[in-house]
Amino acid sequence: MRGQRVMENECRCWNPAVWLLVSLLGSLVLVAVSVLRHGDLKINRRAVNTDVSMQYQVQLVNGLNRCEGRVEVFYNNSWGTVCDDEWDMVDANVVCRQLNCGVAVAVGSSSKFGQGTGPILLDNVDCRGNERSLSECPAPAWGVHNCYHYEDVGVTCREPSVVAAKGFRTTPPRENHGVRDGTIRLLDGYNSCQGRVEVFYQGDWGTVCDDEWSFDNAVVVCHQLGCGNAVHAHTNSYFGYGTGRILLDNVNCYGSEPDLTRCKSLPWGKHNCGHHEDAGVTCTGTSTVPTLVTENQRGLWVTYTSEATESIPVTNAPTTKTVTTTAQTKGKPTIRLVNGNHSCEGRVEVQYKNIWGTVCDDDWDMFNANVACRQVGCGPAMGAMTQSHFGFGSGLILLDNVECSGSERELSQCFHLGWGQHNCRHHEDAGVICATSDFYFGNGRDFRATENVPATTSEPSEGILRLVGGQHRCEGRVEIYSNSEWGTVCDDAWDIPDAQVVCHHVGCGEATAARGEAFFGPGTGKILLDNLKCSGEEETLQECSHISWNVHNCDHSEDAGVTCSLS
Repeated sequence: MRGQRVMENECRCWNPAVWLLVSLLGSLVLVAVSVLRHGDLKINRRAVNTDVSMQYQVQLVNGLNRCEGRVEVFYNNSWGTVCDDEWDMVDANVVCRQLNCGVAVAVGSSSKFGQGTGPILLDNVDCRGNERSLSECPAPAWGVHNCYHYEDVGVTCREPSVVAAKGFRTTPPRENHGVRDGTIRLLDGYNSCQGRVEVFYQGDWGTVCDDEWSFDNAVVVCHQLGCGNAVHAHTNSYFGYGTGRILLDNVNCYGSEPDLTRCKSLPWGKHNCGHHEDAGVTCTGTSTVPTLVTENQRGLWVTYTSEATESIPVTNAPTTKTVTTTAQTKGKPTIRLVNGNHSCEGRVEVQYKNIWGTVCDDDWDMFNANVACRQVGCGPAMGAMTQSHFGFGSGLILLDNVECSGSERELSQCFHLGWGQHNCRHHEDAGVICATSDFYFGNGRDFRATENVPATTSEPSEGILRLVGGQHRCEGRVEIYSNSEWGTVCDDAWDIPDAQVVCHHVGCGEATAARGEAFFGPGTGKILLDNLKCSGEEETLQECSHISWNVHNCDHSEDAGVTCSLS
């Protein structure tokens, strides 16, 4: 009996302890469930938010207007920046759309819009392109990153209703009455035979994705529209972003089909694209002159197989103040070089319908300069000069956006906007410096791209730069000397301020181009620098912000280069 009471007392003693333990465990389970549910809610809001009121604010800072600048996001009661890892035009377009700023036309960096302060809130943003706000795009959790503020990203947006891609005015859409399925049109080009390809299907106009978009596809489009021969097949929304549906993808024509719908493609409306991949074409117009298409670094450009020109006599026009070299080709516009120190350099002027005019320096480069030098009877180009290097011209500006492959016989055969069409002033007059005949033949040189490697008798200084593979001493692949070896620089974030530092370091003039994608050929050895962010005022590349030496995610297909002026 006494033993029974002891047992009952022990049971009565333990019962409260057991209940307390059970209560504590239950509370912990409830707290855990609550945290998990709350975490899921936050993740869902971050990834697939559909409530406009929950979109996180975005602003662009340090731009010239509200539609360009460094990207900043408001989260947890503070503004923070976005890292440029994996940042591209698709992400930028989401920002522009969220701010009602039209479409993205450029992705900037901290070197353009300055470094931000405070937290870096987003990294590895990977938008699909249809999100309404940046906060809907997939990304790691807020505040999770491996970046510094020199990697802050920026964007430049443009209203599509004002100016389309490449500066062409937008073309208003046409009425849809009586339009049949498969009808095509070209929008936002310079004329009716150039632009973004759009196709009509079941009552709506839509775009064509550039996956597998080729010259044969462009041939079919040009013929279907009665626009003559194809000149170029454009990709990457060259003529601006379209709207609405993407109706065709993976189009694969032979070139002989009567219309685009007869070509192989995925079914209507099936695609894996965004409007940043809208396809376009440039056609010759209604001309039926057969063309010779040449493939080169720029893509496919047209060279007309017209009658052979006569040999070009070169004469020095009498003048008291300038040296002018004039080349005359029968039945064709002439070309001359003005205000140079000798007959093979100067401001480029061309004659059209008995009127002399200048050439704008938009897109002016060594390919164009080589054609001009050859046309005036000089040696190969040693410099493509911009910003009225040889003084302001007068009268008309006759050519703009000239893009030669380098093999054309004369400048007028290169792609350009059309005679007299431009958006320039005479402070942008283009010029050339060509090798003279004495220099060309007397030195026995061939003027193919050569590696300008300085001959030295002692070891180069640490951090010294050289330019390799250009056509003159002030252009080429950038190489830097470190730890007794030469190495290259990766083109990630490579831009004009970086190029400016290089040009000044090697004793050249101003930077005219920051080249990427191994423009002057791939280098060898180590890739020593990546993610350079210069202001343009530094004396050496080492003074610029960059990640650690030998740390990169590049290969030699991304070697950076520069083109500098010779003065």
